[in-house]
Amino acid sequence: MTDRPRSSRRDFLTSWFGGLRDATRAVVPGGSADPAKVLRPPGALAPDEAFLEACTRCGDCIPVCPVKAIITIEEADGRRLPAIDPAVTPCRLCDDLPCIAACPDGALVFPEGGPAKVRIGIAKVDPRRCVTFKGELCTRCYKACPYPDKALMMIGSRPLVGSGACTGCGLCELACPEHPKAITVVPERDLVPGLRVPRNEYSEPGKWMG
Repeated sequence: MTDRPRSSRRDFLTSWFGGLRDATRAVVPGGSADPAKVLRPPGALAPDEAFLEACTRCGDCIPVCPVKAIITIEEADGRRLPAIDPAVTPCRLCDDLPCIAACPDGALVFPEGGPAKVRIGIAKVDPRRCVTFKGELCTRCYKACPYPDKALMMIGSRPLVGSGACTGCGLCELACPEHPKAITVVPERDLVPGLRVPRNEYSEPGKWMG
């Protein structure tokens, strides 16, 4: 007799908190974000297949992001995954990376070396759209970079991405005043491991098409 009310109360609280979490996820939809271009949250396991296998889609990383950068995106197969759309709200590389701490499944892992070692993707400059290649002055992406002169440099008044230091946070992409953007982030899952070169630009070992 005494166990029954206790069980009902537990079931009620479980249902209430579950509903609250679902509601939290509901107010941060993916909107028009392209599933092929969005970024994984900081600390996502690599290769990407490992992240997809470990992530249970619980959504716990979403509400703890202080800048609301992490959204829920629905992929073509119906899977709902946490993601970042850098053109809308990039990752701010919080010192404590609360999204990683909130992950109960080990799909997000705090990088050794802290936020500077996060590898969400890599920024890529399109010389056809960047005004600096037309002789105009613009340093917005450089000024927005959290690791200037390492992740993003200005060489001859033009932006140059440091592939070894770029975190892929997307702050440069957001800062770019051009439309379409002259600098965008290629997701880490679309890079050649080790080389950090976009797969669609890689032609053969030791060579890639610029």
